Amino acid sequence: MGGFLPPAQRHSGLALAICTFLSLLLLATGERLPIASLRGVGAFIYSPFDRVVLGIDRLAAAWQENQELHLRIASLELENERLRAGGEENERLRQQLGLPVYHARPMKAVEILSLSGEGLVTSATLSAGRKGGVHEGDPVVTTDGLLGRVNEVYPDLSRALLLTDPNVAVACEVESTGVLGVVRFNTVPKPRLVLTNVPLGDTVKVGERVVTSGLSQHFPRGLFVGLVSRVGADQSGLTQDIEIAPAARLSRIRHAFVLLEPAETK
Repeated sequence: MGGFLPPAQRHSGLALAICTFLSLLLLATGERLPIASLRGVGAFIYSPFDRVVLGIDRLAAAWQENQELHLRIASLELENERLRAGGEENERLRQQLGLPVYHARPMKAVEILSLSGEGLVTSATLSAGRKGGVHEGDPVVTTDGLLGRVNEVYPDLSRALLLTDPNVAVACEVESTGVLGVVRFNTVPKPRLVLTNVPLGDTVKVGERVVTSGLSQHFPRGLFVGLVSRVGADQSGLTQDIEIAPAARLSRIRHAFVLLEPAETK
């Protein structure tokens, strides 16, 4: 009978018979097969291919990350050139107007040795002191923004009050509009950083950047303090109640920078 079947049907019938035989064989002996050994052999055979595929994926990810970094570097270089040109123009204008020229403050890298405070972190011990050029009143910043100011200086250590200390007050402004106010930390009705003394007539919007205004004795102008997170009226109804989300993550600080006094003012 098989000789009367077309070749294609004969081949498919043979394949079906082989599959059926293998299935019955696996059902009969499946529990006695060395599955762990077979898995080990399979892993040994396919591991080189897995490493090749993983290597290709890592190369592709590294290439994409490299491209993104190149684009970011180019963008930052262009922005740096624009800021440098603007700074030079501003310096020339200040000289023509007879205004004092801004001098960049040198930075001292420090390690946060300890944090202290009752219920809320309000101060930090820094790894540099008088021998490192640190003075009382020097601002302390991180790569994110303003952290606080130095209030005690010792030969090799110093202590800084953070923005979460109610005794720290910083004259600030809304960067985009120039609205002036004072940033303080309030504990009532809840712990939060607020921009105070802002009249109701001044327009302040959520998401705007708040920076130091330079009107405080120790804080130079332009240090990033935080973003406006909520705007309302205070209890008196005379000024605005503006809540600030701090730029520096006060609970995750390990390193910081002290802005030392410029050489011209020492």
